[in-house]
Amino acid sequence: MERKLYATVPQEAHGKRLKDFLRSTWTLSAALLIQLKSREDGITVNGLRSSVGSFVKYGDRVCISVGDGGTDSGFAETSMPLDILYEDSDLIVINKTPFLPVHPSKGHEADTLANGLTAYYHQKGETFVSRCVLRLDANTSGVVLFAKNAYAHDRIRRQLIEGRVKKEYRALVHGYPRYHGRIDAPVYRPEEATVKRTVDPRGKPSVTEYYCEKSDGSLSLLRVLPRTGRTHQIRLHLSHVGTPIVSDFLYGDEKDGILTRHGLHCSAVSFSHPVTGKRVTVNAPLAPDMAAVAARLPERERYRTLDFHLKEVYGEKLVKLSLNAGLSCPNRQNGQRGCTFCSAGGGGDRGSAPQISILEQLQREKERLSHKWKNHRYIAYFQACTNTYASVDTLRALFTQALSDPDVAVLSIATRPDCVPHEVLDLLSEFNRLKPVWVELGLQTSHDETARRLNRGYDRVVYEKAANALRQRNIPVVTHLIFGLAGETREQMLQSVSYAGRYSDGVKLQMLQILQGSSLGEEYLKSPFPLLCREEYVALICDAIALLPPHVTVHRLTGDPPGNLLIAPDWTADKKRVLAEIRAELERRDIVQGGTE
Repeated sequence: MERKLYATVPQEAHGKRLKDFLRSTWTLSAALLIQLKSREDGITVNGLRSSVGSFVKYGDRVCISVGDGGTDSGFAETSMPLDILYEDSDLIVINKTPFLPVHPSKGHEADTLANGLTAYYHQKGETFVSRCVLRLDANTSGVVLFAKNAYAHDRIRRQLIEGRVKKEYRALVHGYPRYHGRIDAPVYRPEEATVKRTVDPRGKPSVTEYYCEKSDGSLSLLRVLPRTGRTHQIRLHLSHVGTPIVSDFLYGDEKDGILTRHGLHCSAVSFSHPVTGKRVTVNAPLAPDMAAVAARLPERERYRTLDFHLKEVYGEKLVKLSLNAGLSCPNRQNGQRGCTFCSAGGGGDRGSAPQISILEQLQREKERLSHKWKNHRYIAYFQACTNTYASVDTLRALFTQALSDPDVAVLSIATRPDCVPHEVLDLLSEFNRLKPVWVELGLQTSHDETARRLNRGYDRVVYEKAANALRQRNIPVVTHLIFGLAGETREQMLQSVSYAGRYSDGVKLQMLQILQGSSLGEEYLKSPFPLLCREEYVALICDAIALLPPHVTVHRLTGDPPGNLLIAPDWTADKKRVLAEIRAELERRDIVQGGTE
């Protein structure tokens, strides 16, 4: 293919040597300059062949001929459908199908992408010299970039060396990685004769970043950003961290039945155009085989949701059944009314009446939810008041009833940190050996001054001791926190999140809700005080997610108040809208759990 580039000498370049003008105008490499000098029409000034040692004058018309001069790679012509994503005078970008080699080799003399491009250009009456800048393994699908001339090839190659060509991949992997990860592991080739690479300190520095876009807990779709360009880097790195690419015969399980080739696709490339300098981004849709698998996977949240935790740990979604054991609370003794925010129902206003047995409550809850959830196992959730505030014999009888239901997979117990003495810890450990037990601790705030205003009844050191004691016994701790408590600043609320993250396996976050039947509700009705608006709460939740360690499961981001008790704020009743705005804000600010990317 022929290609000529032109430039007019500006005033400031008058009197320069032609060699210097060429290098400053087109950034020619020494090798390309030698190649141009050897051609009759390689370098001309005002239409005449010129020596690079000559001097240019203002207004001179300089031309370099960077085409192939009629040469051709000589590959066999093989007509095939080509998915051309981008083409101009200097470049062509193809969306390569899987199983298609890029260049001819032994056993593949005429069935490669280069053979197809040869036929494509010969049919147009043009020659073809294969200059593949971004090549892929035969089984990897997606973006392949070819330069049409030596100049374009040289410029793009330099960008590659300097790390200015950005590539993006999609990978189907086994497992459930965190939303964002960075793998920094040297890639080493143990023997010259082998294809397979290993992670080894003797290898070349290699970095791969990824984002988990979709997952069902066992299969995940990743957006992968290689920061270096080692052979097999992505496949090796993902296998190294325990999430191998599906059907990968080198670094995974070729016979896993997911695909008939390893699930890797180059989905995008971005570079500066070699002639214009403008940034070019080309995207390649996911190959059909990978797209079919990805379509079955749910979108991945930017934080560790309870649903994904359940699927990862238990292999399925578990449905929560709220139970009322009829227990009280140390804060409700001797005429006390409990914490100022607590309604008469003690946080279990949606649950069953305590007069009904636990087994009957379970059955009623199953029937109530049967229209939505069928053929699921359950979490027996003791929700109302303090569910360890009773004798060990009473608690044993209550929890035994719950766990006697074969459909109950987990026992979840809401309580206070000052109500888990050693004998209760022993009892919980005993049940935890039968079925998993979770304990929810109502912290609400890490600031003792605020806690005293809430009438919480204990200092935070009590919470620390209880959380540590439970976790030492392998009982997960879920910590409750409330945003918008009177007198607390935004910074204090986020300090509570960081604090709870150190002691928790899970968290429940919610806005302060003013409920009828609470002392805070009576105070508010007499003299309303400022509450967080929805926008403020959404921003706080996003900041909180960024602060939470990646392993902490987020059980709740907003409360679900009983409509007949809610006094304020009204916006908390629209749970779907609040969650939708949180998702949108996380996306807008590119926040993921554990940090802002």
